[in-house]
Parts: sequence; C-alpha cells; structure tokens
Amino acid sequence: MQVAYIRKEKCNTTMCNRCVKFCPASRKDMPVIFIGRNKKATVVEELCNGCGKCVKICPEKAIEMKFVKDKAAPAEEIEADVETKQTAPSKQTAPSQAAPAPAPKHKETPEEKKARKKAEHVNRIIRTAIACILGMIAGVSSFYLAGAMDPVTGTQPMPVIGLLILVLAIVIQKTIFMVIRIDVSKLGKKDWFYQGFMTFVTWFLSWTMMLSISFSA
Repeated sequence: MQVAYIRKEKCNTTMCNRCVKFCPASRKDMPVIFIGRNKKATVVEELCNGCGKCVKICPEKAIEMKFVKDKAAPAEEIEADVETKQTAPSKQTAPSQAAPAPAPKHKETPEEKKARKKAEHVNRIIRTAIACILGMIAGVSSFYLAGAMDPVTGTQPMPVIGLLILVLAIVIQKTIFMVIRIDVSKLGKKDWFYQGFMTFVTWFLSWTMMLSISFSA
C-alpha cells in the first residue's frame, strides 16, 4: 500500500498549506494531513488512501509516496492517534470557547421578604416553646428521679440525675426539630445557646418549685 510521506526539511507551511487544504481523504473531524508542533505538515498514515494528489500540488516537492504494510488499524486507535497529534491546534482554539455566564441571582421581592421574615418568626416561637416545654418536663422528672427529699436540708440524694436529664432535654431538641421539619442548617451557635439557656431556666425553675412545694408541705 502507498501512503504520502513528507520530507520535513523541504516543507514550508508558512507559504503554502495546500496539502492540508486540498487532501480529498480528509474529513473535518479526522484530517489526513495537519500542521504539527514543528510547524511542518504531518501525514496520518492510517487514514491516507494513497491518491497522490498532495504530491502533485506541493510547490516545494516535499511530498512523495512510500510503501507501507497494508494493515488497517482499528477506528478507535486512529481517532486517538489523531487527537494526540493535534494537541497544539486544540490548545489554540480552546480560549475562544467562552465560559457560560452564571445564572442571574434571584432578587427577593418585598412580598417574598415579608413571608420569609414571618416564617422565621414562627420558627423562633416554636423553637422557644419546645425548649421551655422540655425544660419543664426535665425539671419535674429530676424531682421524681433524684430521690426522696431530705426534710431537714431540703435537698435530694442524687442531684446528678437531674443534671443528666437536663443534658438529655437539650440534646434531643435537634432531633425534634428535624422531625417537625425545621431547617437546623440555618441555626448558628447563638441559636443553639439560646435553646439550651431557655431549657436550663425552665428546668431550674420547675425543679426548685417542686422542691419548695414538697418542703413546705
């Protein structure tokens, strides 16, 4: 089988490029002859059909025909080889492809802002109510689970149990919020501190009130 062979020392693509333009076997996505990194024409032998037209149109007489083994390479290998050899041209065309512009950011309307503020306010009320209810439940539970109160000192023998119940009441709040579909990702450290503080206050008031009532009785 005959294929085109280019003598690099004779090739002058800056004045010509005829072989690249007029090769009848070239396709847009798979050229047979292209300009390589050395600014010289290069032939993809696997794609050349040996027509010899490039030999006739080359003004520098830099192209001649040579015999090679008639061995067809798989189409995938040919395409991969062409892409590898065309690294330089692809780098030149890449900058021309403009990056897609980012989508415009949605501007919140006054009605949407009012609705968002209202929803946030409702969520704050719900979170505060949950913190207070859990604090009261924890205070009553601490009174009954910390042991019988000493009528002389007015204290209980196992106050640590009351503290553990308080910690549990604070920790489970996140789970409760997730169950009732309150977005916990928007809660910061100040929000969680406020939740814990409200639970502690209602727990302390409930427990001491129960102790006072029991002691006076």
